[in-house]
Amino acid sequence: MNGYVNKLIMYHEIHQCSRSGWKPSQIASCLGLDTRTVNKYLAMSEPDYIDFLDRLEQRIRKLDAYEDFIKGRLEECPDASAAQVHDWLKEQYPGFRVVSSKTVYSYVQRVRQKYHLPKVFSSRIYQQVEECAYGQQVQVDFGEYHMTDTEGRRRKVYFMAMVLSRSRYKFVSFSDRPFTTALTICAHEEGFAFFGGYPREVVYDQDKLLLKDENLGQPILTEEFRAYHLDRGFQLHFCRKADPESKGKIENVVKYVKYNFLRGRTYYDLHTLNAQAIEWLSRTGNAKEHSTIHKIPALEWALEKLHLQPLQPSFMVKPERIPYTVSKTNVLIYQGCTYSLPAGTYQPPGTDVLVERQGQELVVFDQQAREIARQPISPIKGVQVRNNNHFRDTSQSITDLIAKTAAGFSQTDQAVDFLEKVRQDNPRYARDQIRLIARVCARYSQPEVDQALEFCLAERIWIANDFEPVLLTVAGRQVSTPETAKPLINHPGQRYRIVPQASNINDYNQILQ
Repeated sequence: MNGYVNKLIMYHEIHQCSRSGWKPSQIASCLGLDTRTVNKYLAMSEPDYIDFLDRLEQRIRKLDAYEDFIKGRLEECPDASAAQVHDWLKEQYPGFRVVSSKTVYSYVQRVRQKYHLPKVFSSRIYQQVEECAYGQQVQVDFGEYHMTDTEGRRRKVYFMAMVLSRSRYKFVSFSDRPFTTALTICAHEEGFAFFGGYPREVVYDQDKLLLKDENLGQPILTEEFRAYHLDRGFQLHFCRKADPESKGKIENVVKYVKYNFLRGRTYYDLHTLNAQAIEWLSRTGNAKEHSTIHKIPALEWALEKLHLQPLQPSFMVKPERIPYTVSKTNVLIYQGCTYSLPAGTYQPPGTDVLVERQGQELVVFDQQAREIARQPISPIKGVQVRNNNHFRDTSQSITDLIAKTAAGFSQTDQAVDFLEKVRQDNPRYARDQIRLIARVCARYSQPEVDQALEFCLAERIWIANDFEPVLLTVAGRQVSTPETAKPLINHPGQRYRIVPQASNINDYNQILQ
């Protein structure tokens, strides 16, 4: 009967919110329902809803045939879970029909309610913890949240929060990628600089970024974090597994960051988000009276920072270099984008490189720690980030290339002057332009090449694409261009004299008349 009454109360709550002007999506969010359920109940009158409930009670359920078995097992083992009951059913009845775990859970809950078989829970006895001394302790924890960017896409952000246990003075640092040990250490340093020092003890979860294992209560730290801990010298306290109550102060801060700062906020970029977080801490997070100690954290921090350990020069974190596999097309995939690498980076049967993030740049190293590429990081997934130099042979300088190409002409000095002019007119694509001229020279005879050079110098033509049409024209050959294209040069001494077709004005006069 309690379930029946609860459903009636829920129905009236939905209609009351609707009469108050709430939208179905707002009602669903407030009551923890699906929007489709809210719309369905809003479309029902009260008699229709009561009939609906009656039909629910009277309907035949898939597991009705197993009710006595489930009841008997729950009486024998009151603390059994629905998953255990599901397994018992499959064990006892080889022909047991396939049903979802949610169906079994709902039916077990119905049997418990019908026969008054509540689940037995072992409860833990709690007591209030005595307040820490000033400068004694800071609690640390991690969180993540889905934001919406300026284009309406979901962006997942990660953050590390810290709170001084006595003053409740808070700090938060955000990242656009999951925290690594190196990022965690950097966030610690930012937090300690924000606090103006660090306390004697730091409280953590048993997080894999910090702990590799535990040996009879003795934590085994990761190599990077152990070096950091030895350098700073603070004490460590790791909570028991599945025991968030032992660090309730930071658990509340994580929820506070999610639902007071992040909820409803638009994501622009990581730098903006961190700057907004510091402003929020100054304006709200550390400026409002704390509901437990009834004091303002910022004012309490003014007392607590006098008891913090002074900061020595910043702990230098060795940049983290993560191995990535290079594809056959000489690119690597990083956070949903492809980044080009120099031609020849990939060597069969496979090649790995080391990737390091430096601010907003992605730096790629080979296995000998030599830098081979540096690319700007794209904030948009699915983008191809390319560096055209990666697809060219840069082993030969442009000056050497000019000298080598000029050797193909009879008048080397004039050829060098011509190629230098091409280089000056097209500095960005100088290498490509000069190589094009070299390929043309290799396909034609020496006299033809020299005539084309003489004509280009006389007519001041510094474009490589025009060199072959000039050569063909002065040599009296047919210029091989598509039928729809016209040669840039028709005959010697005339450049770009292309006369467009003109319409007869009399044709238009006849149409208008």
